[in-house]
Amino acid sequence: MIGIGPVAVETCLWHIQRYIMQHWGVDQSYQDIAPLAWYINTGRAAPDFIRAVLTAKPFMVGRKLHEGGTYDEVIQRIKDYIGYKE
Repeated sequence: MIGIGPVAVETCLWHIQRYIMQHWGVDQSYQDIAPLAWYINTGRAAPDFIRAVLTAKPFMVGRKLHEGGTYDEVIQRIKDYIGYKE
């Protein structure tokens, strides 16, 4: 089982944000990563959700984030991609 400590979460978010940066720029990366960072950092994300994001491909999560929408739409899109059911 993969650990979900703060360093692992920050590293994962950084890999996702770095992919977005390389393709759409630094400013856009801050906007795109915001919903996922908010969801995880405010304690709304369940441990199983965090584990699934940590094991997902960063570039795929980055693409899902870049599609935009409200925070709820973005989080639901990521849940659908990683196969997370509440």
